[in-house]
Amino acid sequence: MRRLASHALAQLLVRAGWRALAALVCVLVSTRAFAAPLDPKGQDWEGLSQLVEMAEAELGPSRVVTTTRLDVGGLEREDALLLVHPQAPLDVDEISAFLRAGGRVILLDDYGTGDELLARFDIRRVPLPSRPSEMLRGNPAFAIAEPASSHSAVRDVGRVVTNHATGLVQDALSSVLVVRGDGEPDVLVSVAGVVGQGRLLAVGDSSVLMNSMLRYPGNRALASALVRYATEDDAWGRREGKLYVLANDFATTGMFGGAARLGDTLGDARRTASEALDGLRREGMPSLATYLLALAAGLGIIAWTSARAGRPHRTTTPRFVRAAPAVAQGGVAGRAAVLAAPETSRVLAMLEMKSALEEELTGRLGLDRAPAPAELAGRARSAGLLDAAHAEALARLLTTLSNLELALAARRRRTIERVRDADVFAVAERVRGLLGAVRSGRA
Repeated sequence: MRRLASHALAQLLVRAGWRALAALVCVLVSTRAFAAPLDPKGQDWEGLSQLVEMAEAELGPSRVVTTTRLDVGGLEREDALLLVHPQAPLDVDEISAFLRAGGRVILLDDYGTGDELLARFDIRRVPLPSRPSEMLRGNPAFAIAEPASSHSAVRDVGRVVTNHATGLVQDALSSVLVVRGDGEPDVLVSVAGVVGQGRLLAVGDSSVLMNSMLRYPGNRALASALVRYATEDDAWGRREGKLYVLANDFATTGMFGGAARLGDTLGDARRTASEALDGLRREGMPSLATYLLALAAGLGIIAWTSARAGRPHRTTTPRFVRAAPAVAQGGVAGRAAVLAAPETSRVLAMLEMKSALEEELTGRLGLDRAPAPAELAGRARSAGLLDAAHAEALARLLTTLSNLELALAARRRRTIERVRDADVFAVAERVRGLLGAVRSGRA
């Protein structure tokens, strides 16, 4: 009996041990199942898995990439970056180059390391109103934001619940989301702007799109709107690239475009020189380095003096006997050279023809100055210089040329740059025909 009792007790202990081991394994596994806050793959309440799933449903799984290490050199300008609460220093130079080339960047950050990227575009963080006019559960930390404009990123968005957000200030950028103050000034929580051919949108709240916040309709609408904004077609062409979602302690490597840029190289050299000068101010220059520097300076002076002393002066032609280029001459030749120069806008040539046409007509009509196009055409027809068809053609032509003159004065580059040589030749033919009709005295 004692043996049976001992055997039964041993079996009970073994079973209890296995149960304890199983429970420990479950605890360990469940602990690993919880992801870090704002993890793009995290499915708990503070993960971003629902945001990623919405992006994949909108764009397709192949166009949505979640990663912790991004090779900037592999980006195309059709791609977009969604940066959430960065914790490591951002490579601001490469991100800026990506933006200027046409890329899009959306930064969701309140207390991360996005300050340097914000500072590159003069964006400052400021506190939200201490008494928001609307808040969730009476808690100012959950202030309600609303669209501040008709910006495409919030076109279909209603009220958005923020979560310990910060305000953003940059007067030159577009207002996107605003938190209204109760007896206090309103504060923007999101701004956007054009950078070169790309676009930047910043939101002062890294957790506004996490899983638990997407249960609010406004936040869910904002998530969809930001995905569309990041990937919608641009003025320069279609955007069919990828959306890269990076959060927390991600790293970027490489150089956008695959080649060193002069501005970045100079910036690195400037930073290195600044650090070296700071070291010299603090610690001074070693005596050996001072001696070598003085020796190098002395040898340099000797070499420069020797090279200059034995070099004959090159003869130059005096300026008063040099041939003056056509563009520096006055009169018709100089004016024609200026108008024909490759860098001169073709609008100036058209305005010369407008001036010649108006001068011919005002002279024949005995006017001191040219009136409005329609009035000048009417007077030319009344005086018998032009028939109805030519008078109408004159009014249309002068109106078109007057609009170009206004565009040139207002510096509307897109209108001016559209004028080509073929347009100048076409206008010249029309002016020649009208002048011929006026001078012949018949239509």
